[in-house]
Amino acid sequence: MDQTNQVFWEAAAAGDLSKVVVAVNQGADVNVRNAEARTALMRSSKRGFEKVVRYLIDNGADVNAKDNNGKTALMGAAKKGHSDVVKMLLEAGADVNVSDNKGKTALIRASFLGQGEVVELLIKAKADVNAQDDMGRTPLMEACTAFKFDVIKNLLANGSEVNAVDENGCTALMRAAYSGYQEMVQYLLDHHADKEVIDKGGNKAVHYVRTESLAELKPLLK
Repeated sequence: MDQTNQVFWEAAAAGDLSKVVVAVNQGADVNVRNAEARTALMRSSKRGFEKVVRYLIDNGADVNAKDNNGKTALMGAAKKGHSDVVKMLLEAGADVNVSDNKGKTALIRASFLGQGEVVELLIKAKADVNAQDDMGRTPLMEACTAFKFDVIKNLLANGSEVNAVDENGCTALMRAAYSGYQEMVQYLLDHHADKEVIDKGGNKAVHYVRTESLAELKPLLK
């Protein structure tokens, strides 16, 4: 990366729009990549620098470029909960269902981190609510793992398969049972979660309940 591109990339990463504009006017490549194959759009999107993101998009930045880990600008913005940036990227044609090298989509990552507004935007943009990563985990499973109840409700309301299983045969209900969150377990059951599913280790949801939650959850899952 030559000096002009280096200045441009670092300015974008720092959210310094004026320096970004100067560098582009001096010939910087808006799609230049660093050693990890990350573009200025990826870095500014992840950090929520809206003005820089808008400028880069308007000047030809590739919204679907991937870094060495297969991650895109949309994934970075979604993970960090930058809803306005996510909206810009989607409007510019970002692929909502592309996955990284671990099979994770923007929705899977946003669901795990409880980024409710971003999840809503991604679903409206036709994100696959039943996408599975390389370990078979869905957005719903990830939301249950992280106790993100609002996201769980949104996913189920938009067609998430409540009884999907990961590579170990584990369901969202099993993850919820382990969390000890009674309301979440009840909500899944009310939405037809099957408590009789057996994972590859021979366990049902009730076997995931930790000792401190046994009194509350065992009656629901037995």
